[in-house]
Amino acid sequence: MTDWIQGLLAFGLFLLGLRCSAFFSGSETGFYRLSIPRLHIDSRTGDAPATRLLWFSRNPSYFVTTCLIGNNVANYLISAAVGSGAETLFGRSSDTLDLLSTLLMAPVIFQFGELLPKTIYYLVPYSFLRRESRWFQFAFYLFFPVTWPLVQLIGLVERWNGTRESSPDVQMGRNQLLMLVQHGRSEGVLTDLQTRLANGLLQIAPQSVIQSMIPSSRVLGVSDLSSRKEMLEFARKYGVSAVAVYRGTDENAWYGYAFVAELLLTERELPLIHQMLPFPAETSKLEALHRLQVADASYGAVYRDGIVVGVVARNGLVEQIFRPSAVAMGRLFDAG
Repeated sequence: MTDWIQGLLAFGLFLLGLRCSAFFSGSETGFYRLSIPRLHIDSRTGDAPATRLLWFSRNPSYFVTTCLIGNNVANYLISAAVGSGAETLFGRSSDTLDLLSTLLMAPVIFQFGELLPKTIYYLVPYSFLRRESRWFQFAFYLFFPVTWPLVQLIGLVERWNGTRESSPDVQMGRNQLLMLVQHGRSEGVLTDLQTRLANGLLQIAPQSVIQSMIPSSRVLGVSDLSSRKEMLEFARKYGVSAVAVYRGTDENAWYGYAFVAELLLTERELPLIHQMLPFPAETSKLEALHRLQVADASYGAVYRDGIVVGVVARNGLVEQIFRPSAVAMGRLFDAG
């Protein structure tokens, strides 16, 4: 009789752990699929579940941390239930038996505690999260003594190592903006070109300009001691429309460029050299593009520790906005 009760309790504990795993795993997936405009509208009408979800959308670190802790608790419950069930079934307990029983139940746990709920919440995130928002809020208050110091610690580490831009708050902000763009396109407010522009800007904004530069060793150019005729011959040889210029005899000291069209239209022996804008290596692509646009400059020199490590082209950055998946590097100076 005692074994029967223990087995029943182990089965109930297993179902509870499996349900918790499905709840927190699915909620985490559905959270990033929420429609923020809809949450705002429903919240303003006095809808309590929408108001709860809206608060979490403004504080995503607490939502993600609660899901993380909840999943750990669920895994612990499942492990304890499987171990207890194996002991009841075989009348003894050992590390090998616990390991084998856990491996045996792993497909069931993965299918019904991870894969299936994630798929369902991905397809219909709002209805499931709205229906279970009160339970999630209860879990948030229950785990708060653990989540609060954990969120503070994460924020402190992000500020210390300079990775704050990758925090859940920023990621949620980008996801929300992308969702707005998608809604705008589906409703006919945004054209395909405008949608591609918005998506491209969001994708390249956090990326460093160093990812789109032409390395110094591959830049096609000549010394600023070269004559107009020598520059034109170099341009014809390599088929470029602009010739990069380095200082004196230092082939890595790129600082300017000359347009072939201007060299053809002038009779001056000393060519007109345009200055490259200087960019630290940590400059973002979007900031670099903005500065190039404002200064009406076509190229910029990327510096690291005071040394030029590459050249970035304005046309290449613009191309990446409209084709973010392409590696647009502005190949006018590229020897590769």
